[in-house]
Amino acid sequence: MVAPFAFWLLAGHPQPLLAGACAATNSTEHAQVVYVYDGDTVKLKDGRRLRFIGINTPEVSHKGKPVQPLAEAARAALQDLLDTQNRTLLLQYGQQDHDHYGRLLAHAFLEDGGNVAVSLLQQGLATTLVVPPNTWGVRCYQAIENEARHDRKGLWALPEYQPQQARTLPLDSRGFRIVQGQVSRLRNSRYTVWVDIDGPLVLQIAKKDLDYFDSLEALVGQQIEARGWIKQDRDEGLRMKVRHPAALRAITSALSR
Repeated sequence: MVAPFAFWLLAGHPQPLLAGACAATNSTEHAQVVYVYDGDTVKLKDGRRLRFIGINTPEVSHKGKPVQPLAEAARAALQDLLDTQNRTLLLQYGQQDHDHYGRLLAHAFLEDGGNVAVSLLQQGLATTLVVPPNTWGVRCYQAIENEARHDRKGLWALPEYQPQQARTLPLDSRGFRIVQGQVSRLRNSRYTVWVDIDGPLVLQIAKKDLDYFDSLEALVGQQIEARGWIKQDRDEGLRMKVRHPAALRAITSALSR
């Protein structure tokens, strides 16, 4: 088991960071960036498309979809950061080095050792994103995000990034949301644990990811905050996939042990 579930349910004010937090531990490749798609994806000189591990930034306009708030700011911040370091990155790979789109996955560091994800998180231009099995750095990244969120920097000052009560979600809700509600029950299907919370929303936890969680039963009756992408579900109404306990936060102290 990777970490006790309750450890990730952070509440209260952000904790101070240690000097050198989120520093590379095993960077193995130098790479040259030739194009910045958005705040978390770049094109390398050899043609590979690199997606940064550990963060998510707003989407720029593509395929007819409108630009998301602060997407251009995130891209510009990344471009400026790269321009100060000869557009060179040091890459540290995770346990999975490609995603289902064929993109290269890695943590990205500058020539001076600075962590790209840290810079964007500090400015409030990115949110943490944990996709197992790539879990390196999550505690450090979360602590930095907590500081930016507490200070209402960047994205955290926007209405779209404020918590919404699950019971108030319209049935046509889509996209990234931060929701709060009380867990009423757990249900099991062949491959999934379903976590019912207030209103039309259910959290979907794949059984293949259960090793990252401790006791899901401890959630029942508790107030939690969950983050992720909401989709419509023919049977469940609205569902949000949760792959790691970093996507959950305690609202009540009973969840913090």
